[in-house]
Amino acid sequence: MRLLHISDEPIQNMKLSGLDLDLLIALDALLDTGSVSAAAGRLHRSQPAVSRMLGRLRECFDDPLFVPHGRGLAPTPRAIALRGPLKLSLSEVQQLFNPPRAFDPLRDKAHFRIVSSDYAAVALMGSIVSWLHDHAPHVHISLLPVTGNPENLLASGEAEIMFGPQEFCPGWCASTPFIEDSWMCVRRKGEPLPTTLKEYLQMAHVAVHIERAFGNQVDEALRKRGRATRRVQVTVPDFSAAVFITANSPLLATLPSPVARAASNLLSMELGEVPLRVRGSSVSMIWPRRLERDPPHVWLRQAVLDSAGLSFRG
Repeated sequence: MRLLHISDEPIQNMKLSGLDLDLLIALDALLDTGSVSAAAGRLHRSQPAVSRMLGRLRECFDDPLFVPHGRGLAPTPRAIALRGPLKLSLSEVQQLFNPPRAFDPLRDKAHFRIVSSDYAAVALMGSIVSWLHDHAPHVHISLLPVTGNPENLLASGEAEIMFGPQEFCPGWCASTPFIEDSWMCVRRKGEPLPTTLKEYLQMAHVAVHIERAFGNQVDEALRKRGRATRRVQVTVPDFSAAVFITANSPLLATLPSPVARAASNLLSMELGEVPLRVRGSSVSMIWPRRLERDPPHVWLRQAVLDSAGLSFRG
């Protein structure tokens, strides 16, 4: 049985002889709760017993794992790195005793949480929701924002899928690319669009903070051309904010084409090509390997790809 598979450090660094399943379950509870008392309640054990288990875990991993923080405990970087592989290992053990049953989308209830930027939400979620409305009336979707380290939400079990750049995919997750889009220039109706790179650089721009997560393709393309960066007048957190600021100001925004087209359908806006060769924006569907064979999750991944007009490549 594969209990842990940590690629960053050699497995021989762990004192495997001191590990048992109870300790790993305790570690999982401590990571989820950040509290010895709360973990003890979940495990139906006394606080001193869980404290002793934490001591043994610290010896096994040669790391404090948790440090005091306020009234609870904060995980160390080593503990955070263990979270995803640990969930995967415990899930594999659980499936030995509770084989998953088939998922019936017409009858079964399910709640899936998806980490997604507003780009992926605009590009895909409308078609996903429409597909679910017709094929899975009891399935509920919650969208969670991309903030901080979104892969931690997958590791903790707070989310089941993430839509994001392939670079976001940690080793304990699987992924498949499924969106590839070009970029477009967007301005409010009546404002001229740039037709040359010189005009593009002279205009005042709205920049989007989350572009960095997608590789900062525009600035990367400018650097390759040896050109100055854009004249950014406003930086906003997401594409939705960029759309509404652009629609109500003379500024120029450079947006993924699905966002730009959706904006032009709802608002009075002009669309045009970017006068620069810009690498396309790419989004992958990323999920924890522990859910690889989970029937509801298998169905969800297929539903996402079906609603995007693609066949499953998992």
